[in-house]
Amino acid sequence: MAKVYISSTYGDLKEYREAAYRALRRLGHDAVAMEDYVATGQHPPLAKCLKDVDNCDWYVGIFAWRYGYIPDEENPEGKSITELEYRQAEKKQKPQFIFLLEENHPWSRNQMDEVTGQGENGMCIKQLRQELGKKKLVSFFTNPDELASLVSASVGKWERDLLGSNKQPEASAEKRQEPLYNARDELICPYQGLLAFTEKERPFFFGRQTIVEALEKKLNQRKNFIPLIGVSGSGKSSVVLAGLIPWLEELGWQILEPIKPGFKPLTMLESLLLPYFRDDQQLLDQCINNQDSEGLKPLLELFPREHKFLLVVDQFEELFTFALAEQRDRFIELITQVATIPDFPLAVVATMRADFIEPCLRYDGLRQLIQNNAEYLPDLRGLDLLEAITEPAKLQGYEVTKELLNKILEDIKQEPGFLPLLEFALTQLWQKRDEAEHRLTLDTYEAIGGIVGALNCQADKVYQYRDYEEEKPVKERTEAEKTLIKRIFLNLLQIGDGEKDTRLRQSKAFILSLAGDNQEGQKVLTELIEGKQGLVKGRLLVTGKTEREEEAWVDLAHEALIEKWDNLNLWRTETRQGRELAKQVDKDAQNWQKNNKSQDYLWSGDKLADAEKVLQQYKDTVETTDLAQEFLQASSQEELRSYLRSPDIDNLERETLEKEAVRKLFFNQERLWQLLTDEKEKAQIRLSASWLLKQWGEEVPIWTAEVDKQGNIALSIIAENDLPSTVIEQLEGEISLEMVEIPGGEFWIGSREGEAGAYPDELPQHKVKISPFLMGKYLVTQAQWRVVASMPKIERDLNPEPSYHKGYSRRPVECISWYEAVEFCERLSHWSQQKGKGYQYSLPSEAEWEYACRSVISYQLSVISEELSQNPIYPPYHFGWKIDPALANYAQTALARTTTVGRFQIANAFGLYDMHGNVFEWCLDDWHDHYEGAPIDGRAWLIEKHSQLKLLRGGSWDLGPGNCRCASRGRYYPVNRASNVGLRVVASSRT
Repeated sequence: MAKVYISSTYGDLKEYREAAYRALRRLGHDAVAMEDYVATGQHPPLAKCLKDVDNCDWYVGIFAWRYGYIPDEENPEGKSITELEYRQAEKKQKPQFIFLLEENHPWSRNQMDEVTGQGENGMCIKQLRQELGKKKLVSFFTNPDELASLVSASVGKWERDLLGSNKQPEASAEKRQEPLYNARDELICPYQGLLAFTEKERPFFFGRQTIVEALEKKLNQRKNFIPLIGVSGSGKSSVVLAGLIPWLEELGWQILEPIKPGFKPLTMLESLLLPYFRDDQQLLDQCINNQDSEGLKPLLELFPREHKFLLVVDQFEELFTFALAEQRDRFIELITQVATIPDFPLAVVATMRADFIEPCLRYDGLRQLIQNNAEYLPDLRGLDLLEAITEPAKLQGYEVTKELLNKILEDIKQEPGFLPLLEFALTQLWQKRDEAEHRLTLDTYEAIGGIVGALNCQADKVYQYRDYEEEKPVKERTEAEKTLIKRIFLNLLQIGDGEKDTRLRQSKAFILSLAGDNQEGQKVLTELIEGKQGLVKGRLLVTGKTEREEEAWVDLAHEALIEKWDNLNLWRTETRQGRELAKQVDKDAQNWQKNNKSQDYLWSGDKLADAEKVLQQYKDTVETTDLAQEFLQASSQEELRSYLRSPDIDNLERETLEKEAVRKLFFNQERLWQLLTDEKEKAQIRLSASWLLKQWGEEVPIWTAEVDKQGNIALSIIAENDLPSTVIEQLEGEISLEMVEIPGGEFWIGSREGEAGAYPDELPQHKVKISPFLMGKYLVTQAQWRVVASMPKIERDLNPEPSYHKGYSRRPVECISWYEAVEFCERLSHWSQQKGKGYQYSLPSEAEWEYACRSVISYQLSVISEELSQNPIYPPYHFGWKIDPALANYAQTALARTTTVGRFQIANAFGLYDMHGNVFEWCLDDWHDHYEGAPIDGRAWLIEKHSQLKLLRGGSWDLGPGNCRCASRGRYYPVNRASNVGLRVVASSRT
């Protein structure tokens, strides 16, 4: 052991002097400094200082821009004590190690004599620095860590030079430990790559003795919960697993198996404690899982008191990135309880990432423990860093060359969070070491890409090649394998705020599920992960399963991969939008589940449409949980239902539908067919789905409905061959007129006496015989009106665009007078005769209309009471006893406008649409206040001099249920027009 005298000015260089002191002590030397004299605030006696210089073996001088204290006694030249100490060492020919603050390094002006005006001191320190700068053993520093490294390197070189010249330094070297070999008689790699050091690698763990001592000191102070906090990659796990645990074991502590919180931290904790409480399993379960229990207190009182116990919770941040929320809160409550009960035999050390302190602070107890007990892990610097680099290799009989060490130290300055990169690079260096010369070299370091490039190059090789262990690999992986590797890594990431991601341990079963149910694909995945040419062997992934864990897991070897592997960084960036969205979907899906899967928590509108589009874009790289998929499916279904309930779907044509399908992924033909065929689905949704599919060009069923007296709707399908035949008149282009052949028959027109909702003008009910005729399947549309209005005039002009509710040609024409409706029929008849078809068109008689509406034949067996065919009981609507917004456009449908003809998809037994609601239909008949004396042959009932009012049938979009009944009658002046009055035509056989 050598005695070394450290000389410097005091206040400005105190921190630097302490760094040099520690470096020398770590090298095994006894360091002496004026620190020993100034504790009382007095200047050191000159004679004492110079005597200590005389008695030292070496002198270390540290100089910045202060000249220092100038003693009065025995100092005729007026030199500072620091210069006098240096002159004394020079006089006595002591080895002198000089360290000067870098000339241009920023420095406090208050610590510079030439600035503060300290007499001639500014000039004196300048002259002294100039002299010292010419010394052989001079070095320049900028910070305490660098100074410590320089002191260690300079003194170490001096010692080696002495050994090389067969001179023995006063410091005696410790006995050299023999290299360690594995079972195959191979030298064990002394570096850990991206993995943490554990107790097994303790012999190779260097550089963290100070922090280990600090942790042990706090434990001895009965601080039973100690958070060890550090940035990602600072070596927290290694400090505890390879540093603290072995030391405490030597001191007699009992060490519980270290745990990570995982997905179910309470389950993990219970499993850990089970071996100690096998006879009290019920108590164990109550203490951990019962929120009303005393927590761990009853358990810890049963711990044997003759031992101290340590529980290490590694990667505490998993509680916020991975664990179930409901288990996280309870786990934190339990694990911090050890600090609240005096003389507990159990202590906890938890490793925490510094960027997860904020969520920890939300818990009062945990916040207090962090404030009072936390130990913060600094960067590895100075002598500690040199030890971590050189000592593991030295232990195995290898040297880290000076050129390599200097280059590593230079590179480290430029690389924040360098430790995992350094350890990985050293591992690569070891694998390519110079076995002949027993050294790690600069040439090899540069060949592997240095600190930054080593990890990136190795990760790329493992990703691209099966034979990645070869110097020049040639067996490239398939594109399918590369895609799977990409998906594996992306699924091992927990997306964070901003650009920050963290690693996310996943169950092996989940990773294998990326191949779906394909067993061959799962075999490929297993081989990619754990095979001879897999990602685990390539040191990019780790896998495991302890007795306490329910299933095997897969994880990134280290978070350094997230930022430092260029490919993974690129994948993260490319998929960030999709991964952020998947995270939000999963969060909202859990909230939906907590609220009994209420529709109120589903997504809708642009949010859902955009989400489906984005997730579709990333479907090959971004996974969503089963719950998230169920949530999105439910959201899509409900959004589709909302869409189908929207009035805006009336006018959609095929081109528009296809555009909608591109914009809204929930909107597609497959889902529409699913709704259409789902008999449990509401009628409105099924019929709207049918309507849209029809507009899309699909062949859809012909629907009819039966509504019972309670309003329950039963949909059924009419076979086309069960309907009357249809005659089609092609008017112009694609505009045609479909006419249904209505068979002749008898029925009872009007309402029964006492019938609910009936009006006096509907009485008396009487039998009418109807001859066969043709009737329009639909109301006359605006397009049809426009074509006929362009035909030659018969008696009056027709406005081609009379309708108030414009905007779509397939809506019914309205705002037409009775006279204009008659003109329409006459022009249509004239056109038909000219075309050689010879149909005579007109407005229907009231009897024809009601007969056609009731499609009465269909009720003769099923609906009409058996009491008397002379007193039939008809339901008020052709589809049954009640009307419903799902089946017709009337006031309660709340559209406040007309709808496209046939929109509601319900045909009666004759195949006619929109017989209830939408618009009133003009009839030929004059208005009569009752049916006394009405015709019984189905012809129109006209007054000789014409009534001032004409008859309307069918109800309209703005009227209630009663006005839409089959028997309901309306009246209007024939010259008037209204936005709720249109027409439907009938025709006689050819003339």
